[in-house]
Amino acid sequence: MNNSTHTDASGHSTCSDAVSIFFTTVMSVISLAAFTGNILVIIAVYKTPRLRTSTNYYYVNMAVSDFLASLTSWPLYLIEEMVARNGSLIQNPLATIGCKVGSYFRMLSLTVSILSLLLIAVDRFIATVFPLKATLVKLRVKAALLFATWLISITQCILIFHASRLAEIGPQIIFCTVRWDSLALMSFFIGSVVMYNFTPLIVIVITYSCIMRTLKRRQQAQVSKASSSQQNRNKENQNVLKIFRSIVVAFFVCFCLFGLYLILLVTLHEFHAIDECRIIRGFLHFVLPSLSTAINPVILFSFSTNFRNALERLCHFSLGRCRSCCYVSVNRENVSLPELVEYRQT
Repeated sequence: MNNSTHTDASGHSTCSDAVSIFFTTVMSVISLAAFTGNILVIIAVYKTPRLRTSTNYYYVNMAVSDFLASLTSWPLYLIEEMVARNGSLIQNPLATIGCKVGSYFRMLSLTVSILSLLLIAVDRFIATVFPLKATLVKLRVKAALLFATWLISITQCILIFHASRLAEIGPQIIFCTVRWDSLALMSFFIGSVVMYNFTPLIVIVITYSCIMRTLKRRQQAQVSKASSSQQNRNKENQNVLKIFRSIVVAFFVCFCLFGLYLILLVTLHEFHAIDECRIIRGFLHFVLPSLSTAINPVILFSFSTNFRNALERLCHFSLGRCRSCCYVSVNRENVSLPELVEYRQT
């Protein structure tokens, strides 16, 4: 049987341990990248005045939700028979708590990210198509919109927290799911996919198309008389839209596949028997949602010159502090008091 899909007499899966090792390694790398990358995005915006724009504040909003999701995905992962083939590594009542918390923060991160992407699309639409009206949107309004993304998400996801339960499909085979009747569960998943995937994607595509059409029309009108500052501004807008497009595509690819998996899980009752070694579940239920929390910082630091410069300054500053601390620690006995005072001041 190649030690891959065989089940022994006791009912325990004897799938290859390579499956568990692979998914655990991938989840560890993604979680570390999400934890580090989102922290760096938050610090970069906080430390760099040039990055404190409304669009970047929405990215920070996504970074905070992705940071929380990267921390709470592990209890959800350890509950299931993905690491240890003899059953869950977390037992009740901690398993139930991990199921509820992991499911809640995953949906919370999804909702906050969706709403943040919508706000970015609307913000760029107003700034590009109606630039004179962009100043009418005050800072307090933007702060209220950021707060609204969390208020709506927290309220919306309470239902997930309440309905998340542990389920068993065999001896010691446990997974976390939403326990409703089949009709209500199918309606919820289909409604969620429509509300949090297709509808926002349609709105974002429409606003993005209007923005690109406006920029193209202005570029054609100003091709002969545009100043260098106007050309730089157009290039900057195009770069911002390139970053936004990359984040939107990566986000919706991950969560559309995740939503499709949830629908298949509800409609196809023999799915667990087909996916005995949890390979499909590992990719679509754990790797893809976790990947969506780590990919935004990679895109921002790869495509944005401002973010990349801010990261370089942060690295140089940290290395400089470490070298200074090491120098003072090694030469503490040979450093005079005035030199120590000057070091503290600098």
